[in-house]
Amino acid sequence: MDRDKIIDKICKCLRLSESCNPNEAAAAIRQARNMMKKYDISEQQVLASGVKEASVSSGIDYKPPFWVLALSNIVAQSFDCRAFLSRKEGQNHHFRFIGVGHSPEISSYTFEVLHRRLRRARKDFVWSLNVETKKEKTRRGDVFAQAWLFRIAQLVSDFANTQRAKQAIDEYIQQNYGETADLYAKPKELDNPDYEDILSGMRAANEVDLHRPVAEQKRYSLAK
Repeated sequence: MDRDKIIDKICKCLRLSESCNPNEAAAAIRQARNMMKKYDISEQQVLASGVKEASVSSGIDYKPPFWVLALSNIVAQSFDCRAFLSRKEGQNHHFRFIGVGHSPEISSYTFEVLHRRLRRARKDFVWSLNVETKKEKTRRGDVFAQAWLFRIAQLVSDFANTQRAKQAIDEYIQQNYGETADLYAKPKELDNPDYEDILSGMRAANEVDLHRPVAEQKRYSLAK
């Protein structure tokens, strides 16, 4: 029998074990334990079975800047997911969001929309600068993006309002990907003249709004 189907049956038994009928609950637990023993399935494998993942392109074929990584972390943490960067030669990197239930799908969608909004806002800001060097334009654009993220973080967190599922996600990643490495990027250091750039980033973020759908809709909708 397919291993995934066996794990699915074990999960159904464990759900039945929560029955108010003590005899039914005890029988369900025994059946689940017997199947786990028969097919050599661990509690960790059962725990990880409820975890899913969704991916979205970073739009970048090199190491992402700090503000892209920070956005992925803000979204992942708000929806009780973990995010990591998947690299394939010759392709743009993809962010993978791993979590329980629909959280990964919602996370990837939220990241995609906010990433598009931030890239557009940052691009418009950089074009507005009266600066000669490309390096300085990039630096000030990054300062703008960091301020945008600072303002948007609480909005995303309030929008998510999900429960923690860290242990299950950790088990899933260990089983499917093995060891992973943390990826870091440094935020731009601020200079005294950067305050106007920071305020510009915050003002741009104030234009972003997140909307919950009506009950029958399956996906969250975000202002474009």
